[in-house]
Amino acid sequence: MSLTDIDTNADIDQTEPFACTAHVAPEGFQISQDTVNDFNGSLNLADRLVKLEDYFEKTLTYYRFRKRVFDVLAMREARLRTGKTEQKGAVLIGPAGAGKSRIASEIIKEHHALTQHSGNWRFGTRILSVVIPGRSTIKESLTAILKAIGYQVNGRRDEAYLTALVTQFLKEYRIAALHLDEVQDSGRYKTKDSVEAFLKIFRNMMQDKEWPVCLIMTATPEARHLVNLDGPLQRRLRPMDMSPMTFETDEKVLRKTLMRLFHDAGISDTGILSLDEFIRILIHASAGRFGVAIEMAIEAIGECLCDSDDTIDMGHFADAYEIRMDCDEELNPFVAEHWSVIDTLKALQRYEEERQVTRRRPKCKHSA
Repeated sequence: MSLTDIDTNADIDQTEPFACTAHVAPEGFQISQDTVNDFNGSLNLADRLVKLEDYFEKTLTYYRFRKRVFDVLAMREARLRTGKTEQKGAVLIGPAGAGKSRIASEIIKEHHALTQHSGNWRFGTRILSVVIPGRSTIKESLTAILKAIGYQVNGRRDEAYLTALVTQFLKEYRIAALHLDEVQDSGRYKTKDSVEAFLKIFRNMMQDKEWPVCLIMTATPEARHLVNLDGPLQRRLRPMDMSPMTFETDEKVLRKTLMRLFHDAGISDTGILSLDEFIRILIHASAGRFGVAIEMAIEAIGECLCDSDDTIDMGHFADAYEIRMDCDEELNPFVAEHWSVIDTLKALQRYEEERQVTRRRPKCKHSA
């Protein structure tokens, strides 16, 4: 099947967007200058905190996974030049909040930048990144890929049609690799048969005779079982695990990152960065997850700026943790004397579960 065999216009979703009516203040409604100032202050603070999220620190995990991704893409180019079509891939496995998605995103941007200026790449260099929808079917996953490419389809098409469409678009847009994020969420009914069918679709894309692609996955540990169900796919992907942060291995990079964040926020610290105990507490509070530690730091910076302070201290981290976890002082590692015995992993898991419930909550239906 080729693109010319497919009536693409028949698949475009022509649904009209939902029309929203602007809110209009009641006549005579008075807004004080203090309210205006508070409102503008919230906007300015949000803008400053969002800019801090752009900062990325290249960790050891980043360099290890980057090498794996660069290697499989270089090997794909070399193999295709000799007529060999079967390709390999890479999987990064780590807990929620460890920073997997951000690592993959930065690697993809770096690969695109490098291939623009070096090498004679004949078989494409683009890496397409797709977030797998929660509890999605194979059709929904394929539809998500098509949407990431920029193509909308209706729900009447079957798996075979969508698979052929994805395969053809991968070739048409010269996509060298497909990055699937949040793979652990694939499969509405996680039976052995349904998971194997899901994996087979993507394994076949790695060995397509006309345009094979490399497969890159990022997922939580739940996905290891999923990958293990397909022996040939597991051997081609070679999963890489993210190790939790420890003081011995990560304190330097964590201090460096915090120092940069404080600097970019225009604040200084009261000496907490020089305290080993503070670094140990932050690592424990984040359950050893680098991404969570940075989120907590940015939230603490927000508390500092909200208080119009120009120096950040342990109290700001304690306030941010209390708001995030909704906990009492005895369960707040930035306050409690015996912080090391607090089960921060359990608290973080509860926090992530609540976020998942919010994400999966059904959308409200608008009345006619």
